[in-house]
Amino acid sequence: MQDEKDYLYAISNEIVNIFGRIFATKPYIAILDGIGNIHHVDEPFSEHLEFIKDFVNKNFKFLQVGDYSFPLGGVNLGFFKISPKAVIVLYTTKGFIGQLLAFKARMHEWSQKIDEVIGDINIPVESVQNIVSEESKLIEERAAIKKRKLLRDVPILIKKISGKEKFSIDTAQVLNFCDGENSIEDICMTSNYNIVKVKEILWELEKKKWIAIKRLLG
Repeated sequence: MQDEKDYLYAISNEIVNIFGRIFATKPYIAILDGIGNIHHVDEPFSEHLEFIKDFVNKNFKFLQVGDYSFPLGGVNLGFFKISPKAVIVLYTTKGFIGQLLAFKARMHEWSQKIDEVIGDINIPVESVQNIVSEESKLIEERAAIKKRKLLRDVPILIKKISGKEKFSIDTAQVLNFCDGENSIEDICMTSNYNIVKVKEILWELEKKKWIAIKRLLG
């Protein structure tokens, strides 16, 4: 409805006015519900729109209220779960991605207003059994990692990301940790992907000359 669009536009404009001064560059805003439906989006999001919808649809249930995520390395794109129903996405074309964290301190100011517009939605949740199973696997992988040698395989990004690339969500998540500091094992623990999946993604990235893998001590 037009009234709802105007209402969310006013909220978006308020966020832009507040954080544009803090960031010293204009932020662009998208507001989505927990199943990936877009309720408001600024035009500059167009090239990332499908990624944003897909990311929220697949990952909303894994985030706690108050959590945030920066899934694309080299792109100032931040997802903030402001309520059990909604996500606000911030995007800037200048500056550093870390500055978006300033939004976390005030992210809940607009939660109730946005939830009222969204209304009732049915968000799928992971079963407790699945969550326990995944946590058990992760604990086992971490225990195995501790027994390994001190030599670490560390992926390093060697090609500049423009922000126009089309990566899958899994690839984008792994690529975000290819900073020359995280080993393959670190990426498994941080991303919650198993080592087979991570190695498959890294192998594809290495084959396409996006990354190089260095063997380091430590």
